[in-house]
Amino acid sequence: MDQQNMEQYWNYLRSMGLSEEAIEMYKKQVDLTSNWAGQLNQFSQNMQQFNQLFTGDDADAEGDDQPTELLLNDNTQLTKEQQWAIGCGADVAFTNEQFLNDLTTGLGKQTCRQLLSEWWDIDSTEELEEMIAWLKESGHRMEYDLIWQALNTVSVKESKAFLREHVIANKLEEQTVMEHMRNTRDALELFREKALIDPVAQPEMLIWDYARIINLSRGGFDAGYFTREQALEHIMEVVPAIKRVYVSWKHLSISYQFARCVWNGVDEDEFEVFRKNMELLLTDPRSPWVTLAW
Repeated sequence: MDQQNMEQYWNYLRSMGLSEEAIEMYKKQVDLTSNWAGQLNQFSQNMQQFNQLFTGDDADAEGDDQPTELLLNDNTQLTKEQQWAIGCGADVAFTNEQFLNDLTTGLGKQTCRQLLSEWWDIDSTEELEEMIAWLKESGHRMEYDLIWQALNTVSVKESKAFLREHVIANKLEEQTVMEHMRNTRDALELFREKALIDPVAQPEMLIWDYARIINLSRGGFDAGYFTREQALEHIMEVVPAIKRVYVSWKHLSISYQFARCVWNGVDEDEFEVFRKNMELLLTDPRSPWVTLAW
């Protein structure tokens, strides 16, 4: 495989939201002298699995095979309050055909262990606890707050200077932060054009981190790293903050979709898929967003 095709693949991974650190890991793993095509195909399959479980970036999001029915476990043992908390991650769970009203993702123990290891470097209960603690305390919200402050400076030049200063202070990666700033501008333009967000208010980023806590806890339960009690404890702990910040299921969903565009870039076709999914979740009589009042 020549250098040009290799670079195209690395750029594809970047467009999917993969970090430079993860891409460097891939580069070290790839053996260019044997079966590159096979490895490339396996990497793509792994990337799709990861996106399906944790970010909702389905590689086939533009296709015709999107779910049209809600997947519910009629035998769930969760209380209404617990189902409500699980419902806060429904943007991802529905897209990837997971239960919307139960703790399990339905993906199985080995699949969840593999995904947690490959994409989060999590191979134990301790490492899962550390990741969730980081998401609770700061997560991606810290970087987003810096980007928002930069966008409200006088000029683009000053915005970049402001970000570079804080990138160094907070040991962030400059290229990634600058890309996220461009994505934020694009997302603001799109969501304001669609009248989905206030023209002047700052879109809230909390759900981007807290939905990950919900999905990591569910995946950790399926992987066997968390007991049922441990997983539910982490999930229920995020509920008060979510209720303080958001005023409706629609508000939560729009905020999640906006954050997704900030971190992964604006793709209008994928945006329309997620918006249609949101409308179905808001109107289907069986949806937790309908049966469980905000």
